[in-house]
Amino acid sequence: MSLAESEQINAGRDQRGTGGVLLSVGLLVTVCVMPVFLVGGLGVQLRAELGLTEALLGAAASIFFAAGAVSARPFAAVTERVGPTIAMRSAALGSALCLFGLAAVPNAGWLLGVIALAGVTNSLCQPASNELLMRRVKPDRRGFAFAVKQAAIPAATLSAGLAVPAIALTIGWRWVFAIAGLLALLSAVCVPRLRWTRPKARVRNSGGSTGVLLTLLSIAAGFGAAAANAMGAFVTLTAVEVGYEEGNAGLMLALGSAAGLASRLGAGALADRRKPNLLRMVTTMVIVGSIGFLLLAFGQPVLFLVGLVLGFGFGWAWQGVFNFAVAARFPDRVATATAVTQTGVFIGGALGPIIFGVLASTQGVPAAWLSAFGMMALTAVALLLAGRR
Repeated sequence: MSLAESEQINAGRDQRGTGGVLLSVGLLVTVCVMPVFLVGGLGVQLRAELGLTEALLGAAASIFFAAGAVSARPFAAVTERVGPTIAMRSAALGSALCLFGLAAVPNAGWLLGVIALAGVTNSLCQPASNELLMRRVKPDRRGFAFAVKQAAIPAATLSAGLAVPAIALTIGWRWVFAIAGLLALLSAVCVPRLRWTRPKARVRNSGGSTGVLLTLLSIAAGFGAAAANAMGAFVTLTAVEVGYEEGNAGLMLALGSAAGLASRLGAGALADRRKPNLLRMVTTMVIVGSIGFLLLAFGQPVLFLVGLVLGFGFGWAWQGVFNFAVAARFPDRVATATAVTQTGVFIGGALGPIIFGVLASTQGVPAAWLSAFGMMALTAVALLLAGRR
C-alpha cells in the first residue's frame, strides 16, 4: 500500500486530529527513553543504595544505546509486518515492564540487565513512531510532527530532573520508576489506530545508490549523536571548570535544553512552511552547531555560554528534520529506512560519551570538546555527500 492510499484509508479510522496524534506519540517516545535518563538523574540515590558507581552509571547509558543498535533493524522488520500501532503498543508495554523492573531491582547488576531490555524496547518504538507519523499526519504538518517527537528527549531529561526533588527525595527513588511505569501503560492505551498493509517495496542498506545513501546518512547520524550525547553528559562539568558555580552550572544545562527544545520545534515548523531541501537544512544546522562545540573548547565563560546555546540549539536539534528527511526519501518503507539511520544514532550514543570521557580524563576537557567538534565536522561531510545522491 502506498503512502497516499494509506492516508486516505486511515483518514476516518481514528478521529483524533494531528494534535492528539502528536501528544500520544510524544508521550510514548518519552516513556521509552525515560529509563536511561531516570537512571542518570537518580544517580546519587542509586549509588547510595545499590552501589552504582560513576563507571557503572556511564555503562548503563552505553548498554541502553548498544542494545538499541543491535535490535533496531530486526524490529523495523517486525513493525512492517504487524504495523506501527501494534509495534508502538508493544513498545509501551515493554517500557512499562522495564520501568516497574527498575523500581524493584535489588542491585546494580540487575539494573544493567533491565536497562539493556529498555534499550531494546526503545529501538522498537523509534521506527514504529516514525512510520505512524508519516501515515497519520498531513504532509504540511510532518516537519513539525517529527520535531515534536524528537522534543520528547529533552522532555524526558526535564522529567528526570524534576523527579529528584519532587519524588525521590520525598517518598523514595523506586516510586519514580513506578510512576513512570504507569505513564507507560497510559501511553499504550493512547496509541492511535492505523489500518495496515505490509509494504511490498524493499529498502536495502548495501549495494546501489540507495544503499550508499543510507550508509552515508547512518554515518552522519552516528557521528552527530556521539557529539550531541557527549555534550548532554559533560556540559555541567565543563561549566564548573570554566568558572561557573555548581548551582549555575545546572542552570546552564536548563538553558541549553530550552534552546534545544525551541530550536527543534522551530526547525520543524520552518520545514513545513518553507519546504526547503531537508538534507541541506540539516547540514546547515550541523555546521552552526559545530561552531558551538568549538567555542566550548576555549574554556572562557562568555564563549562557553555562546557555545552552549549554539551547541544545544543547532548541534543537538537537527534530529527531527533529519528523521523527516529520511522518511520523506523512503515514504513507503519509513520504518526500515529510519531503523538503518537509527542504528547509527544508537552506536554514536553508546560510544560518544565514552570517547569524550576518556579524552577528558587523559588529555583534558578542551581536547575532548575539540574531538566533539571533529565529530560534528564529519557529520557535515557525510551529509554533504548524501545530499549529492
